[in-house]
Amino acid sequence: MRSYGFGSGPCRSLSLLGSSRHLGGLRAVELTCFRRLGERAPRLVPASCARWAASASLARAWRASLLEVLLPVSVGLPGLEELTILPEGTLGDEFARALPELDQALAERGRVRGPRDRDSRADDGLSLIADLSGRLYPLILADCARRLEVRSPAADGAVVRAVGRAMADLEVVQAERAALCGRPG
Repeated sequence: MRSYGFGSGPCRSLSLLGSSRHLGGLRAVELTCFRRLGERAPRLVPASCARWAASASLARAWRASLLEVLLPVSVGLPGLEELTILPEGTLGDEFARALPELDQALAERGRVRGPRDRDSRADDGLSLIADLSGRLYPLILADCARRLEVRSPAADGAVVRAVGRAMADLEVVQAERAALCGRPG
């Protein structure tokens, strides 16, 4: 079993506001992927991809709820909506770039290949899953790992547990994706 942050390495910590912004950014990523996968799932072919996307979408909602309960509610701190924004930096940049590119690639594949069944809106599930999880999931895992590098043993126990659980869940979803797509995670 992996240690996701307990008892490993020197400890640095973020301020309450810094931690809140980071966790809010991760929550925004989870909610955006939840919506995107949930919207796409009914249109994906083959059916195994639709099942994976629906399951991964629900897993994203669960991870977003894990992060939400860690966000402080206090006078003088930003509220939930103010904290739930896509993060800046590599993850936020790649996220903003990848989602429109994935949508465009799916649209082009649909035009080139044509409808696969009676639903002319069917999307290439394997391509979506490979592109989304191949590009974004490793960045999300790396961002979670960075959050665990800056923790306070006294103040961040709940953060370490929740982010560790989110990472373990992401790794399971990645393994399912690898099995479905026939590619290593």
